[in-house]
Amino acid sequence: MRRYYKEASYIHYSNCHEDADFALNNIKGSPRSILTVASSLDNALAFLLLNPESVLAIDYNDTQIFLCKLKKCGIEHLEYEQFLTLLGIGKGDSGLIYDQIKGYLDSETREYFDNHFFLISQVGLINCGRFENYFQIFKKHILSKTNSQKTIDSFMSAKDLNEQRTVYKTKFNNLRFRMLFNLFFSKTVMKILGRDKDYFAYAKGGLASMQKSKFELCVENNLNIENPYLQYIVQGRMIALPAYLVKENYYKIKANISRLEIKKVSFQEEIKSNKRYDFMYLSDIFEYMDGKTTEMLSKNICKALNSGGQVLLYNMMIERHLSGLKETELDQTNNRTFYYLHCYRYEKD
Repeated sequence: MRRYYKEASYIHYSNCHEDADFALNNIKGSPRSILTVASSLDNALAFLLLNPESVLAIDYNDTQIFLCKLKKCGIEHLEYEQFLTLLGIGKGDSGLIYDQIKGYLDSETREYFDNHFFLISQVGLINCGRFENYFQIFKKHILSKTNSQKTIDSFMSAKDLNEQRTVYKTKFNNLRFRMLFNLFFSKTVMKILGRDKDYFAYAKGGLASMQKSKFELCVENNLNIENPYLQYIVQGRMIALPAYLVKENYYKIKANISRLEIKKVSFQEEIKSNKRYDFMYLSDIFEYMDGKTTEMLSKNICKALNSGGQVLLYNMMIERHLSGLKETELDQTNNRTFYYLHCYRYEKD
């Protein structure tokens, strides 16, 4: 995989590490038109559960677009268990499943995965992103040196929050864990192993200390046995499943899949179009832009929102706010991911 991540085009994220249920629970009403950052498509798929008329998922990275198109194609043409196999979660031969559907892909997407077939047949789609590789390194080389497997299993299998909190405070959160957590989730290490250096161009402050406090908020208030995002980091697999992979949700999403459009375009370019939206899911995109650009795009966002429209926006290391809209900071107590310092919902009158 090291050789793969040195290629000009590699998959950055093969999963969305932002809690879709948290987002769904903080959207008011039933938006008809949705604009979202594509990422790995997971949350864009979850938004189809709102039964909107349209969801537009955008990204400017070719490989993220290829991954998104493959996932969409899989849902269009596969049954639930087959789709899990394609992702590398379910039992069976993922390569054979890919061979069944690749004829439905556009030529660029098919060529990419034909040339990188090992991502499907050996690594597993759910594991092939650079950020996912970062977490696999954490599990193998960091977590294994902080706690025994027995302690890790106790922490991840606690049946109630009181038990989980006790295991965390008395065993799991030992000195070695604290030290190695701060090292591994530092900006320096994350730039080398996890995220592109450009993502930190405007970032200030201590990343590790913020993430540790959010990690503790997460495990204090959310059961690990129900948290697929933490399970992936600690156990290397999802036992619980994110919203788009829950079986009863899968067929609702499948019924609405034709309403999802995947488009390669920058947010700056797309937001200048004449389209109007009821909801925008923007992750933390403004942390990668300077303040002047954020202010300029705030005006374009206001213009592109219908009356009563909403925006969900995260801040990780640098404060970015949208102007001209009503801002509400959301309580992240029940957010099952821990990467962001703030989450804001913006509303247009």
